Amino acid sequence: MGTGGMGLVSVGLTVVRSVRHSAAVGVRVLGPVEVDGGSSLEPRDRAVLAALAIRRRQVVSPAQFADALWGDSPPASWPKQVQICIGRLRRVLGPEAIETTAGGYRLALDDEDLDVRRFESLVERARVLMASGEPDRAAAMLGRGLALWRGPPLEQLDGWPPGRSESARLEELRRGAE
Repeated sequence: MGTGGMGLVSVGLTVVRSVRHSAAVGVRVLGPVEVDGGSSLEPRDRAVLAALAIRRRQVVSPAQFADALWGDSPPASWPKQVQICIGRLRRVLGPEAIETTAGGYRLALDDEDLDVRRFESLVERARVLMASGEPDRAAAMLGRGLALWRGPPLEQLDGWPPGRSESARLEELRRGAE
């Protein structure tokens, strides 16, 4: 499968469609939100990217971004400010990384481009290895997963209930892995 192409990946008995973007980058939310390549993001852009990452492949409406960014007190210009954040993120991530839909925006990166999805995958693989009697390999998988953590996740979304909920879920998963 070449970059920019579409391929099929077999996972167990399920066939999953995988789309690779020409400007694939790594997005890290297991600690301060960062993007591979050293691109610096504005604080507001980090919060928008975090909201997209936790709702990956789901549409996030402009009103949900406003709630995540400003809570009950969004400025009058919030719709334009959300658009500006999305535009800046597209310049960093690549134009195809964030899709525009009728209801808002959706992050369209592959699982391997998101540290949170890699962590979840490694934890699941470790569980399978433990169940099949391979504790040493399971411990190695958990070690790789835990190495992805750089600090508390999703701090940019502390004031947004879905962000707090996802942060608590991830912290619980981390504690279980430890």
